[in-house]
Amino acid sequence: MFYPLILSWASLLAGALPLTGPEIDTPPPTLRRLAVGVYAALGDTGRGSEGRPNAGFVVTDSGVVVIDAMASPRQAEDLVRAIRSVTPRPIKWLVLTHHHPDHHFGAIVFRRLGAQVIAHPDRRVLASEGGEDALIANWVRVVGLDAMRGFEFADVPDRPVTGRDTLRLGGRTLIIIHPGAAHSAGDLMVWLPRERILFAGDLLIEDGVTMVVDGSSAGLLKALDLIDSLRPRGAVPGHGALPARPAALVARSRGYITSLRSAMRSALEQGLPMGRAMASLPPADETRPVSLNSRRRRNAVRVYLEEERVYMGLDSVK
Repeated sequence: MFYPLILSWASLLAGALPLTGPEIDTPPPTLRRLAVGVYAALGDTGRGSEGRPNAGFVVTDSGVVVIDAMASPRQAEDLVRAIRSVTPRPIKWLVLTHHHPDHHFGAIVFRRLGAQVIAHPDRRVLASEGGEDALIANWVRVVGLDAMRGFEFADVPDRPVTGRDTLRLGGRTLIIIHPGAAHSAGDLMVWLPRERILFAGDLLIEDGVTMVVDGSSAGLLKALDLIDSLRPRGAVPGHGALPARPAALVARSRGYITSLRSAMRSALEQGLPMGRAMASLPPADETRPVSLNSRRRRNAVRVYLEEERVYMGLDSVK
């Protein structure tokens, strides 16, 4: 059964109450070496945004920089063990690519190891509109109660980034870039210029259907142009398999969102209400908010509203 963690979530996570909720076993992340000292920690492939997220880390002479914290303290502990299979050096920094729970709910594990957090200061996401207790309660449905033991919010940055920042550590250079509000208001990318490796967060998803409900379609197109300008040799998407050719995944993502914008703009020009504009899309999956069908439909709602504002002269054409 599922506990509604509204007033008692802290007691449950601390172990003060008996555990009878779901236990969800997940395998440890798979490490992929991208360059000397640069690793991707891969979650699930073939499941789009529903799969466990990807993360990564960079080993330097002075310590480790981790990119994203996974979806729970337990998953973060698995990531720490994976890092320890490569190096005993201390974890100095944690960079969060955005503030969705599947990428930062393990951050407390790294804080407790002494890492400082780099993130965008704008933590607002639709998932947290009901408050932090409701967000945690909903997330327990996804990862299981046991995986959340020891959880605390730890995504407020020690080193906020709202533009570009350069992190130099142990002979390595990492450039942290805020590309604008694309997937979310607090998006960051991590670029390794010497290795030409990009950690893109959820700006890129293996199936090319990036969600924009917390960001904007225009912002995503700008972010994709920025990724193209970097000409990465390798890219780590927020979810799913590493692309053999990063430029091909960027093109696929651009093609999807450009086509959606065009379709919603055409519907408005024809005077179609939102329901009719979305009639050709399959229905969303009621219990799977980030399934492929749900992402397509939720994006269509967002883009219709964006295009409606432009059509009514409330926003400029972008």
